[in-house]
Amino acid sequence: MSADNHGPRTTASEADEPSPFARQVSEPTSEQLAFRPVWTRKDDLPGFSPVAGLIMQSVTGGKLMANWVTIEPHQVVPRHQHPHEQLGVMLEGAMELTIGDETRVLRPGDAYAIPPGLPHSAATHPEGCVVLDVFTPPREDYLMRS
Repeated sequence: MSADNHGPRTTASEADEPSPFARQVSEPTSEQLAFRPVWTRKDDLPGFSPVAGLIMQSVTGGKLMANWVTIEPHQVVPRHQHPHEQLGVMLEGAMELTIGDETRVLRPGDAYAIPPGLPHSAATHPEGCVVLDVFTPPREDYLMRS
């Protein structure tokens, strides 16, 4: 669907394509599922601290891991790298994030994606921050701690 100043409009090719939500669905058996569904609340998850001034709370599926990361004011997450793809969304506060050789200030609503193996680091502003980070595959070092 494309939009202009007069609101959304549907193109001819979009009108011909069926919605992905219009497909027939079937319920898999528990044996067919890759993992059991997980329901949780952030406040119910145990926290762990991989570095001082940082608390992580994780929920893991089969091939994804989501971490609520709470970083205190004026903290530095040292430059590091890992073999996991990482995607993050700023939820609260502000943080300077360096990915490779580019640094940006992130605020709520900003997002980023980091390819596997690319060095990155972060530093919080006076208000600290909360970030939702997603990793694939799940980080084994975090699985052992959460």
